[in-house]
Amino acid sequence: MSFRTKLFLIFSITVLASVSLVAYGVTHYTQAAFEESDAQRSEALVAQFNKEYAQHGDDIARQVKNITDAEITLKVAIDLAGARPDQSLYVHDAAGAAQDHGLDFVEFVNWDGTLISSAQYPARVGYKNDWVASNKNWNESAPFLRKEELPDGVALSLTVVRMLSGGNDKNMYIIGGRRLDQNFLASLVPPAGTRALLYRNLEPNFVATSLTDVNGSFEQADRLQPLIEQIRSSRSQLCGPSTGQRTPRTPNPFTRFL
Repeated sequence: MSFRTKLFLIFSITVLASVSLVAYGVTHYTQAAFEESDAQRSEALVAQFNKEYAQHGDDIARQVKNITDAEITLKVAIDLAGARPDQSLYVHDAAGAAQDHGLDFVEFVNWDGTLISSAQYPARVGYKNDWVASNKNWNESAPFLRKEELPDGVALSLTVVRMLSGGNDKNMYIIGGRRLDQNFLASLVPPAGTRALLYRNLEPNFVATSLTDVNGSFEQADRLQPLIEQIRSSRSQLCGPSTGQRTPRTPNPFTRFL
């Protein structure tokens, strides 16, 4: 092989190596920049979601406190703590309170766990809500997620519970909440190129209709089933109970941003 040929080969290899190195560097740093930008957009949406969630919870807590502090509510609590109260007198009070305070769900529960009045499910009046009577420190509790049973199905509620003493060591419990659904998502302003989805199912099995966007049920929910199940298996479900179940804990809503 001549010296000129060797020189040409060395030059060709050097150029090829340089081009490959530059191409790798451009690809690597471009991908890194894209991933960083995507992470920043996701973090911005998560931060906004958490802010809106906290604000919704604070507003619900204020409204439930206003119901609790009302003079008429105190009169109800005192009467229910008496010897033989007529509970039927207050069967419609929760509906009026819900309308006056802009809440979707309001229930009044007697000291023994008996449901006295329900705005969203009047037919359940007289049933027991034992879970609410088992907690003695509701006035210090944070808003939590709860599966709300309705006459025509279930809903996910951001819920607050407060209690009011009627005397004789007997408390009345005031439960108030609002739906967490597409209307909540509509209050968010996602960064460009992102959208928020809310998965509202609190059962172990995947339910496609529980995946919601701002327009309602998400049409391609089945495509996201593996991702949703992966996320659910990697973190504990922090939510409040349905009626008659365990005492709720402070939640972190199950969401995924795409």
